[in-house]
Amino acid sequence: MARKTDAVTELRRGAFELALLAYLNKEADFGGAIIDGLEEATAGGFTITEGALYPALGRLEKKGYLQPEMRKEIEGRKARKYYSLTTDGQDRLKELKNAWLPLVEGMNTLFGDDNNE
Repeated sequence: MARKTDAVTELRRGAFELALLAYLNKEADFGGAIIDGLEEATAGGFTITEGALYPALGRLEKKGYLQPEMRKEIEGRKARKYYSLTTDGQDRLKELKNAWLPLVEGMNTLFGDDNNE
């Protein structure tokens, strides 16, 4: 039986790839830091779990949008996988951003001044 998802979850799922690419375009980062950083960067708009993040990172890497790099920053601690955007990832970000911004502007216009209802 398929799980029923709410409207907010559906909206976030649709914007998840864009949010990840936009976040990683600023700087390379690793899983746990991406979770915290994305939540902070979006003022709580994106709260994600490891269970959602790692499959998404894997998909984006497989598509050629992300380049992983193992970094050992502290002696005695295991290396972490940092992700950064490839040229294809930057192109994909630009494509999604160019589609997203007019959509958001149009929705804001549709909602009018009373955006809280």
